[in-house]
Amino acid sequence: MPESRIADLFRFRSRYLRSVNLERDFNDGAALEGYIVTSQVRQNFDQLIAGLAPDSGQRAWRITGDYGTGKSSFALVLAHVLSGQRDELPEKIRSLVDLRRLRNCRPHLLPVLVTGARESLVASLLRSLKIAIESTCGRGRTPRILGRLNSLVNIASRTTVPDPAVIAAIHEASDYIKSSGKGTGILIILDELGKFLEFAAARPDQQDIYFLQSLAEAASRSGDSPLFVVGLLHQGFHAYADQLSQTAQREWEKVAGRFEEVLFNQPLDQTATLIVEALNVQQSRLPLAFHRHSEAEMAAAVDLGWYGAGVSRKALVAHAPGLFPLHATVLPVLVRLFSRFGQNERSLFSFLMSNEPFALRAFAEQPLNGDRCYRIHDLYDYARAAFGHRLGVQSYRSHWNQIESVIASFLSTNELELQVLKTVGLLNMLDVSGLVASEAAIQLSVSGRSDAQRERIKETLSKLHKTSRVVYYRGEAGGYCLWPHTSVNLERAYDDASKALASPTRISMLIQNDLETRPLVARRHYIKTGNLRHFEIKYAAVPELASSLDVDAASADGRVLVPLCETDEERHVALDFARSDQARTRPQLLVAVPKPLGTLAGLVHEARRWEWIGQNVPELTHDSYAAEEVSRQIAASKDLLHRRIQSFVGLRQFTEKMELQWFWKAEKLMVSDGRALLTELSHICDQLYAKAPRIHSELVNRRSLSSAAAAGRMRLIERMFKSASQPFLGMDIAKKPPEMAMYLSVLRRTNLHQDTKNGFRVGEPHEKHDPCRLRPALQHIMELVEGRGDSRMRVSELFAKLRCPDHLASRR
Repeated sequence: MPESRIADLFRFRSRYLRSVNLERDFNDGAALEGYIVTSQVRQNFDQLIAGLAPDSGQRAWRITGDYGTGKSSFALVLAHVLSGQRDELPEKIRSLVDLRRLRNCRPHLLPVLVTGARESLVASLLRSLKIAIESTCGRGRTPRILGRLNSLVNIASRTTVPDPAVIAAIHEASDYIKSSGKGTGILIILDELGKFLEFAAARPDQQDIYFLQSLAEAASRSGDSPLFVVGLLHQGFHAYADQLSQTAQREWEKVAGRFEEVLFNQPLDQTATLIVEALNVQQSRLPLAFHRHSEAEMAAAVDLGWYGAGVSRKALVAHAPGLFPLHATVLPVLVRLFSRFGQNERSLFSFLMSNEPFALRAFAEQPLNGDRCYRIHDLYDYARAAFGHRLGVQSYRSHWNQIESVIASFLSTNELELQVLKTVGLLNMLDVSGLVASEAAIQLSVSGRSDAQRERIKETLSKLHKTSRVVYYRGEAGGYCLWPHTSVNLERAYDDASKALASPTRISMLIQNDLETRPLVARRHYIKTGNLRHFEIKYAAVPELASSLDVDAASADGRVLVPLCETDEERHVALDFARSDQARTRPQLLVAVPKPLGTLAGLVHEARRWEWIGQNVPELTHDSYAAEEVSRQIAASKDLLHRRIQSFVGLRQFTEKMELQWFWKAEKLMVSDGRALLTELSHICDQLYAKAPRIHSELVNRRSLSSAAAAGRMRLIERMFKSASQPFLGMDIAKKPPEMAMYLSVLRRTNLHQDTKNGFRVGEPHEKHDPCRLRPALQHIMELVEGRGDSRMRVSELFAKLRCPDHLASRR
């Protein structure tokens, strides 16, 4: 007979095995089977149901709570109760609603269930409202409202629908429901409302946050035809607007104020009840000794203050055997771990029932022999596997990098020492005042309450503290810690920095040092023609674009103008400018329009906050670890900000796709990366400077005259007078002086001479020159290389010294 496992004691209830989906589970009769009505749930129901009173204006609500705390299940119960299906529900759920408080007015609202997605809230709501109305229609004539909703759904799939039209459609639907006897009003539940808010923050042109305000105001004024709106969120409105401008954030706060807030936060004793119901452990198969031990250890954990004040000690002690194999000290740590560091795909119940490494089900695969419990040091291994990458990035919140390095580098074959270190490390990571790593807490967490086990833990702590020196004692209030110094609370310092630094009005003012200002060279044009042409880079605020058009020909051959758009509105203005006649008539101007810089606000704020901490927290001088952490956070935040800035306005993106929209002469250019941009610049230069001479000599072909070129020019002129009949004008080929480069690039290679009809033309190269025929070529080279401020000999004076026939001298 196979040996029994811990997992064999579990009889998981089906409703805990998957998350709730409102649209899918509303018609599933088993979805609410076993739903636990806690006192917190009852209190929240009382608060919401009061809004259905005829004279109430509180009919727009937002329920805020951590992921996996049961908000969607609560909303599913709410939908069943308010839709008039109360009598079909289990007795515990029916008892939630006291109809006497509603003056015997039985709620019968049509549920419109909307699941959040990164799309327009209006489009999703109209689609769900259409489906809800269709569910009420039987055979016969189709109601007019359904045709209107079909039309609005089609419009919403292509473009935005005005808010008044949507609100009018909702009111018309409510009137239809009431007049047809299908109900008394409408209940709108917006599950995962945060996804709609994320979409609204990223694309305000497609979803206006003010629609939520209009919806809340319509609900508060719905009177005898109640419109009840409930939104479910993991965090407050402000968290979704933290990358918007300060003005936009204030507007979001105003919209959030239209919704009454209900905090969904289950106390620990009620969370224990939910876990007992979810695991459904066969307690009769547990040894009687374990019942006594688990109850005693739960009582000890409550007495330590780990479950907080106001919890039911009696209820927790009674639940202790049903929590098997979770040790009594694990639950407070587990709940705080997920509340603080959990991700959307990981919640308390996913830890209990998923097959993740080091989670409860993986632990439960071991044999059922004795009372082996899942303890805090086991939870440390799970946290390291599940959250380690996130904890490392946000190490300032948990000192995770130091904790992990201390434990990973501790070389010991003593399993008990490692268990103690992991327990201390996880408690240090959470750094919660109620969960202090005291000697009594460590003894209870690691080995239980027997005198022999307590003595072993005491000896192990003493060894780790005094001999190995890997744990440090910081008094009764601080307990044991993995570092010797009094740690600076960087999370509190971060909050202080957030309060001290006002949100900037323009992000562009704070990223000036990260903007690329080096000129762009048209490389292919340079290689092909010898002309080194460059485009200067000009950044300008949108209101300053009109004054940034003209290019100084003395300093650059062209200009790349980058409007620093803060919002979508400014971006639209910049795009209109790039297509305007002003830009069309300036062929030397390129306009590159980036995405709105306002979305970088969060990264800018992050870098500024860490710089503020480094400059304004004097305790860092006595805490080397915290100081190193701050330095690391400053470098990491600046590096991330710089990379994001480059993705927005970077002009040298050779390995990544360029996100700028490019325009030349009011026409859009297809520029995908930095190489394509340089190719386009060369193409533009080929068109703008098609008639420029091709001279492959940097001594001649340059914007300003160098000292070497000036000296070589004078020597070349002298040789043209004295040695015009000699090969190479008498220059020593072996020495290659600067004047030879001028000669070869201008005179010998091109042999420019005058034609009476066509001006200068190119003839066959030769090595001997007639001084009289050199006059036009001399004029040309002087025009090319004559430097500013060089008054030693003007061209006219040089021509006067040439002894040429009169008929040649008269030809220009």
